[in-house]
Amino acid sequence: MSAYPGVVMQSQGNSSPIDVSPPQSALWQAAPAYALGLICTVSPGATLNYTVQVTADQLPSNNGNWNDHDIINNQTGSKNSNIAYPVTGVRLKVNSYVSGSVNLGVAQWP
Repeated sequence: MSAYPGVVMQSQGNSSPIDVSPPQSALWQAAPAYALGLICTVSPGATLNYTVQVTADQLPSNNGNWNDHDIINNQTGSKNSNIAYPVTGVRLKVNSYVSGSVNLGVAQWP
């Protein structure tokens, strides 16, 4: 299993994309990124609302095409889910913020 760098947000807005596509040099041997575990942890007492978003853009960027995850959207507490379809990027979007933080962890299993 491999883990990608996590994202912690303490304000409203979008995180930088987490690029989950295989390196160009490894495309011939790498499986697409679709067996991804998503772990969102909200700090105790936080008052915020967040959504996980995914993209299939060749080069994920903040100005790209992003769709809300089917399960982890408009959440106020900690939530776990997965991605069972190929994507190239994942990001965290804080829709509203008063206090606290939310951490997005992404792991891929073989």
